[in-house]
Amino acid sequence: MTLFAAKVKAALSGDTLVLTPARPPQPGKAPSERILALAYVSAPRIRRDEPDEPFAFQSREHLRLLLVGQVVQCEVLYTVPSSNREYGVVYLTDPDGSRSNVAENLISSGTVRVRDRGGKPDAAAEQNDLLDRYRALESAAAEAAFGVHSSQIESFQTLSEIPADFVATYKGKSLEAIVERIFNGDRILARIVLPGLHIQVPLLLAGIRAPRSSPSNPDSPDNAEPYGDIAKLYVEARLLQRSVTVEVLGASQQGALIAVVRHPAGVIAEKLLEAGLASVSDWQSNILGAAAMGTLRTAERTARAKGLNIWHGTTVAASSSSAGSGSDKSYSAVVARIISADTLVVRNAKTNDEKVVQLASVRGPRASDPKQQSYVAAAREFVRKLAIGKHVKVTLLHTRPKSDNFDERDIVTVELAKAPAGHSSPDLATIVVEAGYATVIRHRKGEVDDRSPIWDELLEKEGAAIKAKAGFHSGVALPPDRVVNASESNARAAAFLPSLQRQKRVPAIVEFVNTGSRLRLLLPRENARIKFILAGITTPRVAMANSSEKSEPFGDEAREFSARRLLQRDVEIDVTHADHSGGFFGLLHVPGTKDTFAKALLEEGLATFDEYSAQEAGVASQFRAAEEVATQAKKGIWKEDKGKAKAAVAAPVAAPVAAAAAVASGPSNKEYLNIAVTHVADDGSFSYVILNDSLTKLKSLTSTLSSTAPAPLANARPRVGDLVSYILPETTLPARFKVASLDIPKKQASLVSIDFGTKVPAAPFAKLRALPPSCSPATSGVPALARPGVLRIVKFPEFADEYLDDAVTVFYDLVWTAPEVLVSSAPGTVKRLVAVTDGTSNADGVPTIELVDAAAMDKSINARLAEDGWVYVPSDKALRRSPERVVIGSDTLSELRRAAEAAKLERKGIWEYGDATPDDE
Repeated sequence: MTLFAAKVKAALSGDTLVLTPARPPQPGKAPSERILALAYVSAPRIRRDEPDEPFAFQSREHLRLLLVGQVVQCEVLYTVPSSNREYGVVYLTDPDGSRSNVAENLISSGTVRVRDRGGKPDAAAEQNDLLDRYRALESAAAEAAFGVHSSQIESFQTLSEIPADFVATYKGKSLEAIVERIFNGDRILARIVLPGLHIQVPLLLAGIRAPRSSPSNPDSPDNAEPYGDIAKLYVEARLLQRSVTVEVLGASQQGALIAVVRHPAGVIAEKLLEAGLASVSDWQSNILGAAAMGTLRTAERTARAKGLNIWHGTTVAASSSSAGSGSDKSYSAVVARIISADTLVVRNAKTNDEKVVQLASVRGPRASDPKQQSYVAAAREFVRKLAIGKHVKVTLLHTRPKSDNFDERDIVTVELAKAPAGHSSPDLATIVVEAGYATVIRHRKGEVDDRSPIWDELLEKEGAAIKAKAGFHSGVALPPDRVVNASESNARAAAFLPSLQRQKRVPAIVEFVNTGSRLRLLLPRENARIKFILAGITTPRVAMANSSEKSEPFGDEAREFSARRLLQRDVEIDVTHADHSGGFFGLLHVPGTKDTFAKALLEEGLATFDEYSAQEAGVASQFRAAEEVATQAKKGIWKEDKGKAKAAVAAPVAAPVAAAAAVASGPSNKEYLNIAVTHVADDGSFSYVILNDSLTKLKSLTSTLSSTAPAPLANARPRVGDLVSYILPETTLPARFKVASLDIPKKQASLVSIDFGTKVPAAPFAKLRALPPSCSPATSGVPALARPGVLRIVKFPEFADEYLDDAVTVFYDLVWTAPEVLVSSAPGTVKRLVAVTDGTSNADGVPTIELVDAAAMDKSINARLAEDGWVYVPSDKALRRSPERVVIGSDTLSELRRAAEAAKLERKGIWEYGDATPDDE
């Protein structure tokens, strides 16, 4: 007989081997197999569906441990025709180079019994000698009671299902096991060996997924995936019938154990990943833990970088970024704005550019999720407190391209300078997840570019947050915010004003920056929101969004300056007074800085000094000096010619009547008046003063009232219609008022200024003073100067919501002049307007007026408001019913309709959510 070399792949029983060629096959090719049974010996049977014969496992184990993985010499003695099974002798080369018969080893150990020649009388003489040696060895083993000859054979129970308490008992422990079969590159059949118990169940290699291999059943509908068979062969060559340790982590829903399998050469899952024959399985991250998953991901990245096997032909996406220099994708930045718990605006510290970035692998609360919607604002505020204005390290992972639903977006990690108290990491995403204000995204297969490098740690933190019921994981909805709009009306502002004036350094958050000096603030302590104007300065006007008008020079720069330093920052304010529209004036302080913010604007040349409000706030001298610094340095608005901008702002502007006439159209009986609007009511009606000699006389009259001490009222209470002297709200100037109504129980009167139209809803009787006879309209030569008016043709929205407030605020900003400016010895800026009247009035008898800004005569204010979507034009039917005489089809009406329709199409202003006209239009 001829000897041949082979490698032992497996031991089917204590006497039968599966052999493969000794020389390794070509890569990716399955080696041919050959089954060889040892001649003249018989081992106890291992049965598939019935209990094994006694000592069958021990017999197989002896042969497995002796030969599996070894190269042996084999000789076939005979073949049984009925089964085509080959029987022969196997020789193992000993370390000293000698050769030993494996069957003799087994017989001497008592793991097999000798059987006769099976009725083969013609066997060669050498085979008879072999059989004689076998019998002699068996006799010695039987006398010594070895193996099958023993009267006390160890027994054990074998289970093919996982016991109910097995995972809980052995989770995290290392157990001895034998790999019985390889189903797939990531799925094996393992025999876990416990004292008195063997558990033989399918087992998943934790943390990975290998491609599907060819099914053993040719009729199976499943198809092999590329590299699936190669992955299976890889595992077979290293694990089949090898002794391993198994660390149990859990069980799948299909009843397979999930475990880490360790061979003496290492963890097989890591080896598969390094060879590019598997990918990391994200869903098992919580089972395996962040540290172990990190090791697996490193192995996967190594294979991807080399393009091994399943990664062949793939490339690691190169993210483009303007953030860093060269290939460095990390850069220092300042957090400029918080859009949501997972989306920020960062300002590159090197280039000063701002960019919207999204935290990788996390998603903040969603308003569309009933369980999370109440936490949207809380999560955003949590991130704002942590990060706004902070210097951070931003690392770009991937630039997600623009799609139909989303703009281009940088996917990044953001790291604070240090971990906040109570948190384990300075990574912003980790902090937000720990607090229960974000969930971890389960990425689709292949989404490696968007994945955070600490994705597995984030999953661990999320699990801990869920267990601790942190944030929205508590299942308890937060109560809705009940923030009061303190600037909703003059009356609401008046109610808040005394409290705010008594306090010093009121904490606030800057929610929005309208212009360089006009802000929207949230006052957490008062649970109120206010419009806030920086006292002591005036910044250039900024064009409204979606408007065709242009900002004044340096208006945009002033707003940008304020936005970059204030937006979403914590600030403190000192309130000095409020105006008729509900706006609050005062000083704003940025914590950590010495001077007020308004002073910084002056020093940068982005604002001009306002004498009146600066005096009111007690900062006139220092603000005047700050402006002088900017003028000397020719900064900002002073850049071209020192003092020129100031003169342009304060210089009187004569009303060009001819230009106003060119703007207006319609009946020829029009009157053109130089005016200043001194009061704007909540519904958009207004009061104005004609700029003529009477105004000069009023200045003298006001001076008289200021220099004398008017006597108290003759009676304890006034009467409706009485003229009294009272201090203009938010000023120190006395003015003439008429008593409109009385509240006797509260001892208060509502007043209307006869000169400016200013309304005081609740003036205490005790503060009213008798109007000296020399100051009355009848004897002073100064008639009541305030005249009422409403805008001609156009109408403000008639529903009392934010659009009416916003529309009136825009109108107010365009036209209003503070009454005290008109009578002050240092008048400051007067918004000089031309009022075009034609004798018509509305249903309440208030004159209808077309207003024209004397500094911008090309278009009326009526048309500008329509163009920007803040007013609507009534239908022809409604105009015909109105006492206001409007020529249907006139140029003026047509122009206004075109402007309003264009605004409606562009969803500007009141048209943001559709038609805003009243139902009866």
